[in-house]
Amino acid sequence: MMNELLSNPHAVKGLQSIALAAVILVLARIAISMATRKGRKATETSFAVKYAALFLFAVSLVYIWVDGFGPILTGLSIVAAALTIVAKELILNFIGSFVIFWREIFAIGDRVEIGEYSGDVIDKGILYFTLLETGQNALSGHSTGRLVKVPNGLALTMPIVNATRGAGYVWDEIGIVLTRSSDWEKGRARLLSLVDAHYEREGIDLERIKHTFEKRGIFFNRLTPRAYVDVATGGIRLTLRYLCRARLNRESRDYILTRFLDGLPGSGIELADEQP
Repeated sequence: MMNELLSNPHAVKGLQSIALAAVILVLARIAISMATRKGRKATETSFAVKYAALFLFAVSLVYIWVDGFGPILTGLSIVAAALTIVAKELILNFIGSFVIFWREIFAIGDRVEIGEYSGDVIDKGILYFTLLETGQNALSGHSTGRLVKVPNGLALTMPIVNATRGAGYVWDEIGIVLTRSSDWEKGRARLLSLVDAHYEREGIDLERIKHTFEKRGIFFNRLTPRAYVDVATGGIRLTLRYLCRARLNRESRDYILTRFLDGLPGSGIELADEQP
């Protein structure tokens, strides 16, 4: 029985394929374990090892079943033509996964926006990456709790906004319209003082943030908050522009606006009926 099995070339190749899969699986798990012990992110390591193992297994299977690499070019040309027609989207997703990984477009944990999808990246795969979806406010929104599987091919054809790859901070703006009789200078000074209080509360160091931006090739003339004055319908518009932590836009607005509103009575500052 065993002799008959070993005398069958297809059976031998099948056994070799199974043994190869087992060996590569063991080596992949050892590689992930060693990388994790060195303090790297297990999620990113798993993604890299998955590619390396898949590539090694595919090449080895070709060598086992095609008896060398002689006939490969002819076979590949036929297979490539068929796949291009039948499975173009799958090919784009597969190529997109290489681009995402090797160009480091985003990593696990980054908050990104691509097309109509936005959220935190929680997984990267060969055909799709997974987002923990945010709400209507896109990059500043809170999680909805829903998972979105996004095709990797979109990374080849659409812009990707990454809110956490700069210095982990983004510019945010708060617009307020005051009545024309209000003391707008006092209102502007109040907004700027509240931003300073927010920075002190959160331990935000603008000089350190500027240095981090510059290390990534991003240069700003100034990072200090500004409050711009403009004339609006029904009053005077104040627009506060300031840096805040990515993902915490809403929290920073809440801190500033609640304290601004608390200080309105008796301050000579009054909100207009129409607000932006």
